[in-house]
Amino acid sequence: MSALKTEKPLSLGYVDQSTLVTKANHSLRCNNNTKQDNAQHGTLSPEGVRRVLEMCLLNSVAKDDVVVDIGSGTGMVLCQMAATTSCQKAVGIEIDRNRCNVAKFYKEWFQQYLANKSECSMNMDAKILKETAFYSVHVQEGDFTDPSNMNLLRSATVMYCNNFNEIFGVRTRTGTGYTLDYHLASAFAGTKPGTRLITLESLNEHLGDDVDLLNKKIAMRNKKQTCDATFFKYKKFDLGSLQLTSWGGDREKRLYAHMYTRTEQSGTHPLWLGCGTDQCEGQQNPTKALDEVNNLLTRECAYCGQEMRLSRTRYVQRRKMEINNEADNGGTKAIVRKRKKKV
Repeated sequence: MSALKTEKPLSLGYVDQSTLVTKANHSLRCNNNTKQDNAQHGTLSPEGVRRVLEMCLLNSVAKDDVVVDIGSGTGMVLCQMAATTSCQKAVGIEIDRNRCNVAKFYKEWFQQYLANKSECSMNMDAKILKETAFYSVHVQEGDFTDPSNMNLLRSATVMYCNNFNEIFGVRTRTGTGYTLDYHLASAFAGTKPGTRLITLESLNEHLGDDVDLLNKKIAMRNKKQTCDATFFKYKKFDLGSLQLTSWGGDREKRLYAHMYTRTEQSGTHPLWLGCGTDQCEGQQNPTKALDEVNNLLTRECAYCGQEMRLSRTRYVQRRKMEINNEADNGGTKAIVRKRKKKV
């Protein structure tokens, strides 16, 4: 880490663009990682994090909350969340060793900065930071899909993940046979009611429709609504321009946050409805959403064994079509060109 110990102030852009941080964008072989080939890096700006806390979480992160940042990178988002909320603990999981080291360096530097700053000269945010559990911030190197991290993920009450633009989807290859988004959705399903998950790319393809939308469909069929329709509520927020991110981009393009809130159900296990087989009991009786053996989401109906139709929303259908087109045509640019021709 000696390369970072410089008298000149380190900007967010400088660190994010350094080879030390971006090396794993292309390969994780330097870490002897066998489960994942690469790990794309990018982060929200401080203003972007502030908007997430204010718009999505309504500044409601409390003293009994445990914040977990999945793919925490250089730790900037994690430190800001710990600094400006009253959370009990803030933990980051990062698969790349270099980024973990940078995050630990930033944490130590920021703590030293606060220790040297007099109380009278501190602004309000710094005073809040000094009174909260900032010193319990912890960044650990590891793969969040590893079973050893299951207890940590299930202890979370606030989860954050920057999975923007399919970096947890088709852009990252894993050795498990599932995308990282699928693992993330499965980890959320295993959390306790009240847990909130914030992502920068929708997980609706894996989680399906939320409980409110499903119950509307159930009511349209003159059936009884139920809390066991599925295990979450969903809400989408417009954070603003892509300029709120380290990677920037077109000012006209928008950045969205997707919030999933774990809901109470009749049982201790997450449940959902979604069987499309005629006359199947699964249309009225829920199926366990998590496989108890591998702790991954299961789409098989417990009554007929057929794959359930968790969502028929236009978004899910469109994303599946785009992913298929991307695989067939050699990339996202092919999809864009195809759209332009149609227009």
